[in-house]
Amino acid sequence: GLGDVYKRQAEECLQKYRQNEKIQVCLHASESFGAYYLPIIISHFNKAYPYVKVTLDIVPNRQVIHETLNFQNDFGCISLQTKNEKLLIQEILDDQPVIIVPPEHPFAQKTSVAPMDLEGQVMIMHEEGSIFEEFIHKFREKNQIAFTMPVTLSNNEAIKRAVEGGTGIALISKYTVQDEIKTHQLVAIPLTDKPITRKFYMISHKDKFLSSPVRALMDMIIHWDASHTRDNTTDIGIKP
Repeated sequence: GLGDVYKRQAEECLQKYRQNEKIQVCLHASESFGAYYLPIIISHFNKAYPYVKVTLDIVPNRQVIHETLNFQNDFGCISLQTKNEKLLIQEILDDQPVIIVPPEHPFAQKTSVAPMDLEGQVMIMHEEGSIFEEFIHKFREKNQIAFTMPVTLSNNEAIKRAVEGGTGIALISKYTVQDEIKTHQLVAIPLTDKPITRKFYMISHKDKFLSSPVRALMDMIIHWDASHTRDNTTDIGIKP
């Protein structure tokens, strides 16, 4: 089973560690996946492979792609669909973007937000080049609606704090606001009756040698995704 594979690979790592070989996994990831999904996975990985050092750098999507193409990591995780003949690309997760508002906002009573509801709203924007920034501009143009975008913030935590403070509303990954939803600091509402989704991808260079620990972490991410998608609101662990 998968547990036996992990055990065998862990034993290989321990043997190399005792032989004083450097064992390290280096990856780059975009913010949403790197800050909210990967830490719990790496924690589980560290328990199975205590002799492996994991280095994670959280950078914009395009930088993840650039670093991967230039052999600066073992693999990367992105939220931007890309095509490159030098890359191996695997879809690993579906994510649901939602509109977030403070509890006292009129939207908090809605079950979904229609495009015309956004007319006249203040929308807090993600940094240029992000998947959300691109989506919002296309969404506004397609539906011919007007809303102001006076504030651009570079990370999810800053965006959440701004919404809590009443600066405006925002489109954000539902998974990144799980804690605030549970504590009633924020309310998350699907943008339309048919929820939009975005996808996360794992990328690696076709010519990059993948060590046993690297392959084990990649497998763990894929395995965790399979368990996570069965219940994406409460299950954040790895099934045995």
